[in-house]
Amino acid sequence: MQHLLVGLLLSTGLTLSPCLNSALAQPETFTTLLRDRVQVGATAQTWTLAERMAEHSVPGVAIAILEDGEIVYVQGFGTRRAGQSLPVDGDTVFSAGSVSKVATASLALAMAENGQLDLDLPVSRYLESWSLPDQAAYDEDTVTLRTILSHTAGFNTHGFRDFQPGESLPSTLDTLNGTGAAGNDALSLLFAPGTQYKYSGGGYTLAQLVLTDIAGEPFADLADDVLFSPLGMDRSTFAQPLPEDYGNIAYAHGRDGQPAAGVRGYESFPETAASGLWVSAHDLARLTRTLIQAYQGHDDFLSQDLAIDMMTPVAPSEHGLGPRLDGSGESFFFHHGGANNSYKAWMEGHLATGDGLVVLTNGSNGDDIYVEIRNAVADAMGWSINARVEVPEITVPADILAGYEGRYRVSDTFPLEHRRNMVRWIFESDLNLIVQNGELRIYTSSPDESSPLIPVAPHRFLIPAFMPREGVAELELHRNADGTAHAMTFHITGRQSFYQRVEAE
Repeated sequence: MQHLLVGLLLSTGLTLSPCLNSALAQPETFTTLLRDRVQVGATAQTWTLAERMAEHSVPGVAIAILEDGEIVYVQGFGTRRAGQSLPVDGDTVFSAGSVSKVATASLALAMAENGQLDLDLPVSRYLESWSLPDQAAYDEDTVTLRTILSHTAGFNTHGFRDFQPGESLPSTLDTLNGTGAAGNDALSLLFAPGTQYKYSGGGYTLAQLVLTDIAGEPFADLADDVLFSPLGMDRSTFAQPLPEDYGNIAYAHGRDGQPAAGVRGYESFPETAASGLWVSAHDLARLTRTLIQAYQGHDDFLSQDLAIDMMTPVAPSEHGLGPRLDGSGESFFFHHGGANNSYKAWMEGHLATGDGLVVLTNGSNGDDIYVEIRNAVADAMGWSINARVEVPEITVPADILAGYEGRYRVSDTFPLEHRRNMVRWIFESDLNLIVQNGELRIYTSSPDESSPLIPVAPHRFLIPAFMPREGVAELELHRNADGTAHAMTFHITGRQSFYQRVEAE
């Protein structure tokens, strides 16, 4: 299949990495980056990777591609520090943000595989250096590693700030108690464990303490022993701060593309399990490959049963034990993004085919560019996951569009299992539909900030301004016999939320 891969890569300006197969090709830049997944009618505009790195002010990018369960491409682009000739390569280390949670979950599952812990026992059984706060409304004994890893434990504290060079770093206990340099609220339960989904970096900090209390060693050392060394991830660490002599470091940059974080050039992330991983593209691809192969029964780092458990969603979350999960059949895949202030990261693994992608960036706008890289790779490789959505031009009559105008409010009676992670954030807002210049548009607060909708049928519309990483966002209007819509369903790849039309207030 390699000859097919080479042809696909060369057709878009990609090649196999010289560190993996230098006889096949020399490294070239991507030449067909696409901003949007929805293409209506005419051919979409494309750019080179260099053009988009300049547009988004991202100095450095590292990319790895997997096919059939093997790493087939690893390459760096740009510089590790703006204004200097410090080339990025496949072994350059980047801050991975919340991709750290996949590594942490993998570590926890490896310890479960070794018989060191049980995912379904109360974490209070393992804690020696801290106790869960007593909250009379909830049973703390229902907090397990399974609930924490799947973000169903009910904890507050979504994420944490980055710490600049010279700042005091909070201890794990500081972070859990909200004391000292932590700057966050103390960890507490917002709802009964197992009943709702809420993404919680605070929960992962508790998982960090559980694992270190069990093992009796610092988290960075534990990860080296149980995860990184067995997988050959020798350019990965949870050390905070990253030692300045670590070498081949991608330095931090702000939204203007200029160096950040003072003379040292990078921040610290003391909530290590949640956001403190430093990793290279090559190493993150190794972890992705291991999880895919374990799921397929081809790697004994995790048993196949435990790997399948990891990749099974825990209702009502969008996560399994660590990764987010989407799709089915050949389109079933796991993924996670990472977003510290000056770094953005992405990983995905296709569990049926063995394909996958890793993108690491050292700029605050890196999430903009990894979306476009992901689009280019999906097109080059012919993946069904993140495939381009090509739609014909459809003209919906004005009287039908007029019947859709109005305010729509999410229904609290719609089953949470169907909504999954379509809660809070935009999904708690009223959605307003208006017609302007013959097109249906959507907004949350002001019509001056409305975005166009693209019709794919007279009653179904894509939302190009809100295209999630894992699929397509689509509104389905429910039109009555009188020509007006009384409700709509918001679809995102296997999940849906139901809205009812309400009178304007």
